[in-house]
Amino acid sequence: MARAENYYLTLGVSQNATLKEIKLAFRRLARQYHPDLNPDDPISAEKFKRISQAYGVLSDTNKRRRYDRHLPREEKKQTATKQTSSSGSRQQSNYPQTAQDFYNRGTLRVQTKEYWKAIDDYTKAIELNPKFIDAYLKRCEMRYKLGDNQGVLDDCYEILNINPQVTKAHYYQGRARYSLGCTQAAIESYSIAIAQDHYYPQAYYYRGIAHKDLQIISLAVQDLNQAAELFRAQKNYEAYRRSKKIINEINKKNNNNIIGWFDSLIQDSLVTLSLFFFNPGGGLLPAFSRLNNQQSNKVGITYGLFSSLCFVCTYFMTGVPTELEVWQIFLIGMIPFTSFVVSGSMMRYSLHHRGHFSTDIFIAGTAIAPLAFTSLLAGFIPLKAFSLIIPLVFWGFSYTVLTLYTGYNQLLNMTEAKSALAVSLMLLINSYICYSLISIFIS
Repeated sequence: MARAENYYLTLGVSQNATLKEIKLAFRRLARQYHPDLNPDDPISAEKFKRISQAYGVLSDTNKRRRYDRHLPREEKKQTATKQTSSSGSRQQSNYPQTAQDFYNRGTLRVQTKEYWKAIDDYTKAIELNPKFIDAYLKRCEMRYKLGDNQGVLDDCYEILNINPQVTKAHYYQGRARYSLGCTQAAIESYSIAIAQDHYYPQAYYYRGIAHKDLQIISLAVQDLNQAAELFRAQKNYEAYRRSKKIINEINKKNNNNIIGWFDSLIQDSLVTLSLFFFNPGGGLLPAFSRLNNQQSNKVGITYGLFSSLCFVCTYFMTGVPTELEVWQIFLIGMIPFTSFVVSGSMMRYSLHHRGHFSTDIFIAGTAIAPLAFTSLLAGFIPLKAFSLIIPLVFWGFSYTVLTLYTGYNQLLNMTEAKSALAVSLMLLINSYICYSLISIFIS
């Protein structure tokens, strides 16, 4: 019968090793041989399987006791001999030597709250391995504990240069930015962390605190509620109670729900406008990511109504005679926005097959707003100066096209080719729909 594997040798620990030493050995080997870090490497996969099996036995007190009773005597001696030899070699080699060794020592120092020494060890690990993300993260965490916010930002910058998908780096970037008083920038960092990990309660919690500071009450309550539910699911009841306490304090200050709802709508619309209007290429995504589906609908419809109002004002400012009632002109002004919503839904369903109707409304609202605003400005220009109106209208139209393209490319994750095709087809469809419907109304 085949002899059982010596799990102590597999993990590189002695038979007298403590549970803490076994855990540290497993974590070190797991980082080295994990399949995600060694794709298409069957040797590493098999090694990871063996160390996982060994850890499963040795980390369980009862399983380990039964295993020790059946471990052959000669293997026990081999284990002790190897451990003694390993200890001697470490002493001779002036341990630690590798980046992982410094990282492990830094982690042990964190447990004894020797934060500055831990930072030194993590720094040495990074010097030996400049792409050691775990070392950057731990140093970042220690620096935040010690109040070195600029150091935190520096570490986050290095981490995100190596891998922009490290959620915890965005989270600590948000914490540092908030501590430095950059609340809106902190919200953007928290939003990216949440977009990468929807089950990150701390990111929701601190984004809620930041929204509370900016008096964006609806978003603050929403984030804190989400954080509370995630904390409860994780059985972190202290954090759950803390989140609920803050929510209750906020609600006491906003007893009038109607006024609170209207205020939150205005705030959402103005914050969204400030993020994307002067930077549609880079501000549309953070503006959208901070809203849920219901808020996206409200903001998009608000922009649509505002755009229709702008068209009505422009119509009367030009002094063109008409027999139409004001409400009829207002409905005509709603045609471009409605057309954008309908054609946008058609493009999304035909070319992408994913996304939500609320995204269509948000994109339509943000896209039509620049064109409506420029039409309002054009109303102040006399018809005699028609040469000034043309470039103004073209500017608004160009802004609308750019916003549409950014919306489909970033919010719906369409490819650049599909986004360009969607926008061109939308403009063609909208031109026909608007011309046909406005002709019917006028006649």
